[in-house]
Amino acid sequence: MIFSMTGFARNEVENGQRKCVVEIRSVNHRFLDINVRIPSRDFELEKKIKNMVAAKLVRGSVELSVTFSDMDNGKGNLVLDREMVRQYLAAAEEVKENFTVYGEADLPTILGMKDVFKYEEPETDFEERWALMETAIGGGLEKLLAMRMEEGRNLKEDIAGRLDSIEENADLIMKTSRDMEKKIAEKIRSRITEMFSGLDIDEARLLMEAAILADRCDITEELIRLKSHIEQAGKLLQDGGCAGRKLEFMVQEMNREANTIGSKSGIYEISHEVVEIKSSLEKIREQAANIE
Repeated sequence: MIFSMTGFARNEVENGQRKCVVEIRSVNHRFLDINVRIPSRDFELEKKIKNMVAAKLVRGSVELSVTFSDMDNGKGNLVLDREMVRQYLAAAEEVKENFTVYGEADLPTILGMKDVFKYEEPETDFEERWALMETAIGGGLEKLLAMRMEEGRNLKEDIAGRLDSIEENADLIMKTSRDMEKKIAEKIRSRITEMFSGLDIDEARLLMEAAILADRCDITEELIRLKSHIEQAGKLLQDGGCAGRKLEFMVQEMNREANTIGSKSGIYEISHEVVEIKSSLEKIREQAANIE
């Protein structure tokens, strides 16, 4: 099965007292890059979470966020930070003394100060939080994999169709080349004869030189290698797994053969097919960049 590196999943798990929400986003990346956002009290769990992700995914840039909310809203406590209030009042007195500012810091002003109040979550059992988080992350990863698999199926179908088109282009090039072999050889012979008109030239040598030039224009080997690469790319799609990088390499090889065919041929009909091949290869390259 082919997997895309693009996907999104959201999963919620609750145990009657609190709810854990996990969101996972992934996009294409050369390697596996995992970014985890969790409550500060759970930072020590970051490595465990990354290990869970790495056990399921091979490539991609992954962002995973975890949030908790208590189902019993009465459990949290709003706490006054007395030291913060003292510091604000002391700062206000300093402003009055140094800048000749009049007035007093009243209650509404103090209540509006940043960080005067803080919300303290109720103490919870560490193992209980991890159990809830682990279940939520596990379910989220399964949903993400399902989406990546569906997207991968679409990528596979698209690439397979483009490989078929390239093979058709290669067959047309082969047919055109064979149909025009005699014409090409005759054209080369005619040009050489014209260039050396009136000179005493060995006919056998002339024919040999024409044959050498015709051989340099021969694209049979390039077409054979191109079709071999097409077959290998198709096998990669069928075998599945982490085929992204291998497909990108096969595209490079096919593009190299297409360039050589275009430069050696010089025939309009063949050049047209080469342009079509390169266009299809560019689309495959873009798609392969999203495959795990």
